[in-house]
Amino acid sequence: MVAADHGGDVLGFASFGIDAAHGLHTTTRSKHSVHVRNDVRRRGITPLFPLALGLGKHVMIGGIDAANDASIRFHERLGFQRVGHFREVGHKFGRWLDLVFMQRFLDAPGTTR
Repeated sequence: MVAADHGGDVLGFASFGIDAAHGLHTTTRSKHSVHVRNDVRRRGITPLFPLALGLGKHVMIGGIDAANDASIRFHERLGFQRVGHFREVGHKFGRWLDLVFMQRFLDAPGTTR
């Protein structure tokens, strides 16, 4: 986990973890989470890409509630592309939720290690 702070005041945090479910390759794929305080959004505090690349990761994956337009736009601004849409795979607050998967290459597509 990486925290962004300014003078001891936490502005947000980000983390990524290896998704080893279903036999996925742990050396090339990681899922991430980014939380930024409302009053400091859109200031570019996203240090995960260089960190993940330095640890040998190739692709960053995001799973986002399809109704969360702000998070989808945030990911698009960071270079993520939509690669999947799953219908009614979650249930929260009395309603079904769709899940959008987005991905971003950390190095050039096709790069071998």
